[in-house]
Amino acid sequence: MDNLADSFLVSTVYDIVKFFVAYLLGRGFYDGIYKKMRWGGWEAKVVKGDQVLTSRKISPDRAETILNDDNELSVYIKGVVAFYDWLNMDICSDEARTEKLLIIDRKKGMLHIHPKVVDTFFE
Repeated sequence: MDNLADSFLVSTVYDIVKFFVAYLLGRGFYDGIYKKMRWGGWEAKVVKGDQVLTSRKISPDRAETILNDDNELSVYIKGVVAFYDWLNMDICSDEARTEKLLIIDRKKGMLHIHPKVVDTFFE
């Protein structure tokens, strides 16, 4: 009976160690390599006319969040633009897309923000 209990204990500890090693390797691969390859290098530029008002690098975690959710994208863009201009419309709306207030270039990893006041709120 002693051998059975020892064997069970050793195999259980071994399985727990295997689980944690696999989890840490998987997490390290996903966060360290995959996320940086997929979402790394994104940049947000606020452009007014031909002048670049600001250029801000976006972390891979933040890029994944804002590019997968329009609500988060809207909040992020308004936060970036707030220091330079005023947006009085939802940046993710169809009207904003026709006005080209935001251009998402997925090949270059760029968010081009062109703030201009569109007076649709008071019409």
